[in-house]
Amino acid sequence: MKILEHRALRGPNRYSRYPTIFMLLDIGEFEEQPSDTLPGFPDRLIQLIPTLYSHECSVGEPGGFLQRLRRGTWAGHIVEHISLELQCLAGMDVGFGKTYDTFEKGIYKVVYRYRVESVGIRAGKEAVALVEAVARDRPFDIAAVVVELKMLRENNMLGPSTLSIVEEARRRGIPTRRLNNSSHVQLGYGIKQRHIQATMTDRTSALGVEIADEKFRTKELLGRSGIPVPEGSIVMSLDEANYAAGKIGYPVAVKPEVGNHGRGITANVSDERQLETAFASAREVCESVIVEKTLTGFDFRVLVINGKLVAAALREPAHVVGDGSSSIRQLIDTANADPRRGFGHERSLTTITIDDMTDRLLALRNYTVDAVLPAEEKLYLKSTANLSTGGTARDVTDQVHQDVRLMCERIARLVGMDCIGIDIVAFGLAEPLDPKSAGIVEVNAAPGFRMHLDPTEGKARNVAKPFVEMLFPTDVNFDVPIVAVTGTNGKTTTTKMIAHALKYSGKKVGFAGTTGIEIDGMPIVSGDYSGPEGARVVLREPTIDHAVLEVARGGVIRRGLGFDDCNVGILLNVDEDHIGTDGVEDLEELALVKCTVIEVVRASGTSVLNADDPTVVGLKDRAGGELIYFSLSPENPTVVEHLAAGGTAVILEGEDVVIRSAEPPVHVLSVLDAPITLRGVATFNTANVLAAVAALHGLGTPVNMIRNGISTFHPSATQNPGRMNVIDFVAFKVIIDYGHNVPAIKALGRALPHISAGQKIVVAHGTGNRTDDNIKQFGAALASVYDHLILADIDPRGRANGETPGLVRAGALATGFPAASIEIIPAAMEAIDHAFSIIRPGDLLVIQVDEVAPILGRVMEHFKQVVAKP
Repeated sequence: MKILEHRALRGPNRYSRYPTIFMLLDIGEFEEQPSDTLPGFPDRLIQLIPTLYSHECSVGEPGGFLQRLRRGTWAGHIVEHISLELQCLAGMDVGFGKTYDTFEKGIYKVVYRYRVESVGIRAGKEAVALVEAVARDRPFDIAAVVVELKMLRENNMLGPSTLSIVEEARRRGIPTRRLNNSSHVQLGYGIKQRHIQATMTDRTSALGVEIADEKFRTKELLGRSGIPVPEGSIVMSLDEANYAAGKIGYPVAVKPEVGNHGRGITANVSDERQLETAFASAREVCESVIVEKTLTGFDFRVLVINGKLVAAALREPAHVVGDGSSSIRQLIDTANADPRRGFGHERSLTTITIDDMTDRLLALRNYTVDAVLPAEEKLYLKSTANLSTGGTARDVTDQVHQDVRLMCERIARLVGMDCIGIDIVAFGLAEPLDPKSAGIVEVNAAPGFRMHLDPTEGKARNVAKPFVEMLFPTDVNFDVPIVAVTGTNGKTTTTKMIAHALKYSGKKVGFAGTTGIEIDGMPIVSGDYSGPEGARVVLREPTIDHAVLEVARGGVIRRGLGFDDCNVGILLNVDEDHIGTDGVEDLEELALVKCTVIEVVRASGTSVLNADDPTVVGLKDRAGGELIYFSLSPENPTVVEHLAAGGTAVILEGEDVVIRSAEPPVHVLSVLDAPITLRGVATFNTANVLAAVAALHGLGTPVNMIRNGISTFHPSATQNPGRMNVIDFVAFKVIIDYGHNVPAIKALGRALPHISAGQKIVVAHGTGNRTDDNIKQFGAALASVYDHLILADIDPRGRANGETPGLVRAGALATGFPAASIEIIPAAMEAIDHAFSIIRPGDLLVIQVDEVAPILGRVMEHFKQVVAKP
């Protein structure tokens, strides 16, 4: 088998609302060898992965997939199930998967859910190798694969604290976006966004973090404020450490002055020999070392968020208790056999490992891992009680005395932290702290939540909830509306029109589309940004309060949408463009790809559909939110039925754009007052106006604001570059337009006779990645509209030089178009110059553009020459 394509669809996509791996798989010889023809295959596979028995598959009951294996199913389907199960075995529960046939024999589309992209991709590759191995009765080390997947998970998955915040935000309907491979996450969009890194926020005090990081500085600050802290001093040498320990009195604790995660900390140092070892360990982390009194009692962690104590836990470092016969290594193995323990963060407790910290602690007690620990003796294996190193936690939140609670909340204010972990050593928190034996030993600027979310004992505390509430108070609107526009033609014009109208109404709008990205009307970057990355750039912009996004087919196919849901989704039309590319084999498949935009409309949002397009109407049941149709005809049956049922529609009644619903009709404006329609001549832009009005109405935009926005949006190279830009040369006219497919050519052709009665010349180019038939149809469409064709070759996309214009020419000739009226001039600028050399008064020249700026610049050079003539 051979993987032809393999990528992550990171946003909603043709197959799922959730992140999905797409694999285009050539199963090769297995096309003739379904599972029932491979002797022993089902039994060997289930023996290797017994948990596959739980897969119900289409049968709908446990063992269903096994039944399919015995009856016979193809390798692509088997790879799908194994890709899912490998991820489950690695601690990431996933369930969605689907395998699709293609028009090419032996080639399948395999899609399956993932939680960590690197794990999902690797699971798919290993699944292919596993199927081949089992089919040929070769060994396969699945245990090693699962371990590798777990390591990938730990390296790339959000940690439990960050993940809990992300999940809580999503429960609140707040969108999230991971911004790096670590724990930097954006919550919300635009002007309403907030950022976190682990449990630090974009408003966490930098000074507070610095104070918390410097342990001795923290001790001084708290001590001077009347808060109990252990006596101690900061030292730079072993001699100074010995002096400090002698002054304080053993036992002492030794820790690096700056550090985290318990690195270099040694507690209960009882003599100079142990002090030497502890000092060396601390110096590996930081040059300055703290020697302080060892407090007696238990280790507690208190969590304060937004000035309020929200959780407290009694922590205990990883340890074993001797039985008088087992070695320390054996006792560790027994502890790790606890089903609650697992690799990394996959379970509530983490496997205890033997590392340098363990070896150091054993050496202090004159033990090795092979020593037998006396019965009932407790041996601590780590210096700190972190759960990530095998420690345990018991929730004691409800036992915290009011004085202790107030003290901890005061500490948060003194250090200046919005989220802080406070480490206390005391016999308990049910009584006020005794300054003689208890105290604050440390504060943490990015405290972990895991011990509170899933304690070993006691009540679980959803501490992510107050954290998210701090960032997004429930009484504050955090929504930044998203309008997403898709379709075969008209996307850019409609998107720009909506963005213009919103800006005109006082909104700060982010726009992304095929012409680039604009923020509040200012171009930020040029190029095609109609894919998911354009959406992400806009939604990261901290100044916008609305986003208007053009969504092209290619981005959805290759990476999915750049957002999880939208307030308004618009499906303008679906025509036969791009058929035969990117796995889209027919109009139905193309429609399902574009349909993704309206599928992700929120329940409280609006889907805007073209009632004049039967394919679009056929997708109505997949649309989310309230449905608003638009139509050029008030008699459209779909509109009539929709209005009768109490729905809303935007229709053209004579020359008026009217919003009709159960309420009295609203007359928005006349198309004669909408410049983009060329006084109603460009009916395709009239349809775009209707769609824009429907979207703005769905957003709740006042009618006067809609009217003002539409009536001030012009088909100019400034407001809508490359879309029906009409330039009047006095003696003749020139139109610059992006239309690059058959429906666009025909739509423009219907408008041209109303603009000019003279000869119609076009400079056009085909698109090389279309099928031969599609390119020929493009040529035939040009022949039906124009009198003279000048064909360039600026978008070959892998075809040989001259091949694309040759196919366009062949399509035109097949309609009977005269060969003498077709010229092939490959270079765009030369083709434009030639067109200006043959144009005559009264003619109309249409130039199909790809990159607007250079073409427009060349046209304006000719404009200056013509205007300058006496």
